[in-house]
Amino acid sequence: MALDRDFYKRLEDILGPENVSDDPVVTESYSFPIRKKTMPEKVTYIPRFEAVTLPSNTREVQAIVKLCNQQKVQYKASSTGWLYCDPVAPNCIKIDLRRMNRILEINEKGMYAAVEPYVIGAQLQSELMKRGLTCNQCGAGANCSVMPLASHVGLGHMSQSGSYTERNMLAVEWVTGDGEIVKLGSLGSHGDWFCGDGPGPSLRGIIRGNSTPLAGLGVFTAGAVKIYHWPGPAVFPVEGVCPQYRHPEMPPNFMIRYLSFKDIDVTIDAVKRVGEAEIGFTLMGFNAAMMASNIATDNQEDLDYLAKFASQVQGPGFLLIIVGNSANDFAYKKGALEEIMKETDAMSLKDVEDPVMGAGFLWRFVRITGSIRETSRATGWGGGTVGGSDVFPLMTRYILHTSNLKQQLIDQGLIMDDYIHPFIQSIEHGHTGHGEILIRYNPAGPDHIMKVQGMLSREANKTAIRGRFGVPHHVWSDALHDMYGPEAHNYHILLRKIKKNFDPNEASESSNYITAKE
Repeated sequence: MALDRDFYKRLEDILGPENVSDDPVVTESYSFPIRKKTMPEKVTYIPRFEAVTLPSNTREVQAIVKLCNQQKVQYKASSTGWLYCDPVAPNCIKIDLRRMNRILEINEKGMYAAVEPYVIGAQLQSELMKRGLTCNQCGAGANCSVMPLASHVGLGHMSQSGSYTERNMLAVEWVTGDGEIVKLGSLGSHGDWFCGDGPGPSLRGIIRGNSTPLAGLGVFTAGAVKIYHWPGPAVFPVEGVCPQYRHPEMPPNFMIRYLSFKDIDVTIDAVKRVGEAEIGFTLMGFNAAMMASNIATDNQEDLDYLAKFASQVQGPGFLLIIVGNSANDFAYKKGALEEIMKETDAMSLKDVEDPVMGAGFLWRFVRITGSIRETSRATGWGGGTVGGSDVFPLMTRYILHTSNLKQQLIDQGLIMDDYIHPFIQSIEHGHTGHGEILIRYNPAGPDHIMKVQGMLSREANKTAIRGRFGVPHHVWSDALHDMYGPEAHNYHILLRKIKKNFDPNEASESSNYITAKE
């Protein structure tokens, strides 16, 4: 469906002809192919955007949004956009925020940074480290947006000590679905970014909770995020291309370990002890396969490392990074860890203790450069988020329930036995948790993949509801909200009212959020 030429001309008037295009060569590059066999309810290729726009500031975004509302054209905004950024129906334009890539402020005293949507984690982190600061990187990688409204859930490797974006979000600038500019918190009251609430009632719960609206509630054009102390070097001493860094050095007062335990109950106990002692900078419930993929450069090397690492673990485990603010602080934390290891009979993966290999692992986990390999392993698929809840042990129990289904699929020969434990992440010193099931497929074609994905998705959702494990991070779309809402105080009814009030014309395409249907 071609755009009305008057509408297109008005887009050019807003942005300049060089910053808007409906050329199929351009629009096709934004179209993510969805194989019909793996997602049977969608077409083989999602519809192309009718045009792509490149605004450079909030006023241009607002002008585009108001024009779309007037002309009954939908829009969908994204920044770095791993997923959830594409239309599911015609008559939708793209608002690509890549030109909005400025760090607006780094406030060292107030411990916050204000950024535009296309500021990526690596960009902000490198500037912060020069100042003895750092930020929690989105676990999807340092190439993802660091803005707290653009990073979906915003869990990351530093979430053990640095929380995640729901907690780290401060003031926000928001172009609502119908084109109003709203400045939340201290930004609206006196122009500073340090607080997301007040004076007066807070809107933070409107624009995000555990996860964001995924471009379904207008456009977030700037936001502030909490930042944290960094006791490491201003410039990390590495050279080369990930994962083969040359001459990495372990900085003073840093230590990395991969610890495994006899069973999951002991693992939970160890995680709680690390949290209570508050000694963890990073604690990720990785397994041997994810450690192997983090360092491997090809599929065969991945499998070779997996075999090697698997022989050095005794059961479920986690990756731990300890950072000391001084030599005495490091000595305390190291001593506390040694006591925890002794009391839980932990086994340390020896290759990670190697100074050169360990330093390479350290930087890849601090910068988060290996995520795509960790979840898209040889012949594998990272089964996606299957839950999020309020306490780490509860999350662990949920993932274990779902793991039983994985074992059934292995027994039926539908997926390969990868000899690994689920990935369970500890957040905020063990107070919250996140988990994923990682699967290694048999190469049996799209029909086979569809069968496995459908089975896992249905059963994981049923388990979450029956076991009262909470509403997972992957709940987006009308269908899923309608499934979970009646089990969680009918929140979906309120969510639709929010959508209707802030986007009355449904101009902000919301298939990955919720629609305002009655």
